[in-house]
Amino acid sequence: MFLTIVLYVDDLIFMGSNDAAVANFKEEMKEFEIIYLGLLRYFLGIKVQQLEHGIFISQSKYAEIILKRFWMETCKPTPTPTAMGIKLRKDDSMKSVNPTLYKSIVGSLMYLTTT
Repeated sequence: MFLTIVLYVDDLIFMGSNDAAVANFKEEMKEFEIIYLGLLRYFLGIKVQQLEHGIFISQSKYAEIILKRFWMETCKPTPTPTAMGIKLRKDDSMKSVNPTLYKSIVGSLMYLTTT
């Protein structure tokens, strides 16, 4: 028998190998005024589908949110995001990149690819 508990800031998810362990944990947690929302559907941008033949996770909704946040929802997918063999060089005539926006894009993509 096992019980797994995940806590992130003020979100708590738990699962167990049998119904008695889960019911006992829920009863113990009533002391903390926790609201039980039922089966897990979303957690930290990850969609969770619990079906009879397995548990499936997807980040398609989070990816859509990223595309909308950075005005890229109409972009077309490509296997390679830049031309192969291109040489990059500084172009002083171009407008400077907003470093905060750049960091936000990179951070969002890092989270998407590492979770």
